[in-house]
Formats: sequence, C-alpha cells, structure tokens
Amino acid sequence: MNEHVRIVQICLLAALIAACAPATGAWADEGQDHQGLQAGWAVDDKGNVNFTSSYTGQYREIHEAEASWIRLNFRLGACFQDWINPGCNGRTALETYDEVVDVARAHGFEVLGLIGHESWPGDQNAWTANNAEHAHGDADNPYMRQFADEAAGVLATHFKDRIRQWEIWNEPNTWTERDEQGQPMGGSFIYPSNFAWVLTRAYEAVKLARPDAIVISGGLFGHDMDESALLFAHDPCPTGANSGADYLCATYEQGLAHAGWQPGTYPFDHVGQHLYIDGGQVTTGEKLRFYLDDLHDAYISYEGAESPKSTYITEFGWSTKDVSQEVQAENLLTAFDTFREVGYVARAYWFHAQDVPEAGLFFGLLDGSGKKKQAFDVYLDAAAFDSPTGDEPVVPARLPGMPARLKRPADPTDFRSATVSTGTEEIAAHVDTVLLTPELNGGER
Repeated sequence: MNEHVRIVQICLLAALIAACAPATGAWADEGQDHQGLQAGWAVDDKGNVNFTSSYTGQYREIHEAEASWIRLNFRLGACFQDWINPGCNGRTALETYDEVVDVARAHGFEVLGLIGHESWPGDQNAWTANNAEHAHGDADNPYMRQFADEAAGVLATHFKDRIRQWEIWNEPNTWTERDEQGQPMGGSFIYPSNFAWVLTRAYEAVKLARPDAIVISGGLFGHDMDESALLFAHDPCPTGANSGADYLCATYEQGLAHAGWQPGTYPFDHVGQHLYIDGGQVTTGEKLRFYLDDLHDAYISYEGAESPKSTYITEFGWSTKDVSQEVQAENLLTAFDTFREVGYVARAYWFHAQDVPEAGLFFGLLDGSGKKKQAFDVYLDAAAFDSPTGDEPVVPARLPGMPARLKRPADPTDFRSATVSTGTEEIAAHVDTVLLTPELNGGER
C-alpha cells in the first residue's frame, strides 16, 4: 500500500473517530474511579484460569485493595496457536479469556488489555524484520500485519463491549544483550521503526472495532539500572536518560519517515511508561518527576504544548526482596503523590498484587501466603483518587502551529548509541522476573 493511500485511510479513520467519540463527560462512570493493579498470568500454558498465582485467585484481594482497574496480558501461551481455534483445553483462547474478563467485570473492575509479543506467535527476528535502523528497510513486515489483523483486531472486536482501553506492546525498548554487530536483542525489544508500524496497524485495527477505544502506546521501560542509554533518536530527546524518551522520539521520527505518520495524526491516544528506579532504596519525588517529565517533554515536543495526550504508568513497583516493607510502602506513597501532582498521569498500575515466590516476584501488596504487607494499607489511601485527566480518545487532528522539532529535517536512519554499557545484568533480571515469569505455570517454560 503506497503512502498516499495510507494517509487517506488514516484521515478517514480520524473522521470516523470524531463522529463516534462521546461528548466530554459521557464516560463519567469510567472517570470516577481509583487506580490500578495487576497480578500474574490470567491463563497458564495448559489453558487453565484457576492455578497458583492466577488472576482469578487474586480478585478478592484486588477488590479489597479498592483498585478500580486491572491490567490484563492477553497471551496465547503454549496452549493456543491463535485466538479462534480450539487449544489444548478444548476451548478457543477467546472463550478462555471470556471467563477471565467476565469474572473481572463481575468484581467491578475495568480492564486495560495488553496486546504484546505474547499475543501472536513469532520470535524477535520476525518482530524486527525489515527494520530501518539496521536492516535499512521500511520496517513493515508480515509479523506486524498478522499481529494487527489476527491479534489486535480480533481481540478488540471480540471484547468491544467489555474492554475500551488497549495497550500495544510491552516494553518495546527493553533489551538484555547485544549481538556480534552490537545491535540490541533479547527481552521484548523491537526497533523504533518496527514500533511505529505496530502502532499504526494496531491502532487502525482497534479503532475499526470500536472507534471510541483508547489506544495506549506500550509501556516504555524507565529505569536506573545502568549508567548509559542506548540512543536511537537523531537528536537527544530531551535528555538521553533511561526514561524511554529517546526511544519515543525515535518512534516519532521513524513513523514520520516510514509508517505514513503525519504531524497531528499520530496513531496512539496516550503514552505508556514503566518506572523501575531506586530499586534498593528510598526514592524521591524529584527523581520520579524527572523520569516522568523527561518522557512527557518528549511527546509534547512533537504533539505541541496543548496536546491532550497523557501518560499512563502501566507498571511500577518495588520488591521487598530488595527493600524493607517500610521502604516499599514509603516509595508507593511517594510515587502516587507524585503522579497526582504532575497533572498529566492519567492512571498508574502497581506491579504486583501479591508476591509470587516461585517466580522470584516480591513486589506484591501481599506476601505469598496472602498476608498483607505495610504497602497494602498505604495503597488503599494513596491510590484512592480520580484520574486527573480524562479517559477520552485523542481525535487525530493537526494541532495549531507545528512544534519546532518538526520544522527541521532529520535523518531517521542515523543510529547512534551511547558508550556500550556492560551493566545489563540487572535489566536481564528484570526481564526474567517481571516479563517472563515462567514459574507462574508451575515452572514450565
């Protein structure tokens, strides 16, 4: 499909969204709520929904914590090859997740659905095929097309009356090692050019299923686990820190260059961010705000100061494996206070509801036996506030004027990196525990 046709399609889609979007305040029931939580897998690799550390086993505790939202990872796992054909449990993946979603809604939760690399079969070579940064392609590839059509579109259509918010890809900037050519690999990493395409295609698929759906760009991994950042953007944007800002700027650059993006018509309503900082000590509001502002400044530099886009913190937390219960509770309070104060964080999801010792996860508000930690009562109080920004989709429309960054051409294939860091062990540990957690399926990988 040529670029002109795609631009026309996006403009027509924008008109459809504008016509179907509810008036301000029409979704007040969603806006008058508290913050979010997440737990373990919803479905294991045998197709079970009831197992140790499952979502369904933690609904009662999540409800007691008075969370209003849960973040649900729609993963196929080993039981299913796709979403519509029966798997190892005799049901389709859609039928299996029907049970999970219905139980969640019966408990009064709204669902943020994560559609990521576990939502459609494929490996990292397939995800990153034809990338612009290293392979010098246009970054579109068969995996991204199938991901949008067979995962994002299918899920958004099937759950259109039950789920309105979707997050696309999990931590696209998380890598654990370098290949022999020095290129990042491992984790859930895809190049910014590939991320631009997956956002483009998934946005179209989700909005066609439900025009007033909210599409959140996948949570960018913000951390202080090593000293140097791998930089992708043509210009440092805005600081080159490990906030996810540089990667997001590079995604804008590549989208404009290769994926048919136009200023003011970017294919996501809001921006996701993950925060894992000060993992072994007391954090501060100043440091948290630096990471928040860094990413916020990045998308504002492209969208303009009046942009209605917000940040969604779709993961953050501190593990009592590394800090005391007192410090965990203090950091939780500091984080929620900071999110509320900045005014542009729409919602935050604490990771995790309950410890999963078999997976090495000790981020929970409760320990593995179900006993409440000190952070539980702090969460009850600190997370009990309405989102300061609205839960409305952002209708693509050219904003008044053009941000200065767009007035000067950039070479989006200028791939730069900071000094190669050898301190990837902590990031690899993050991937092994927070992203993979194979032990949630009884230790089977």
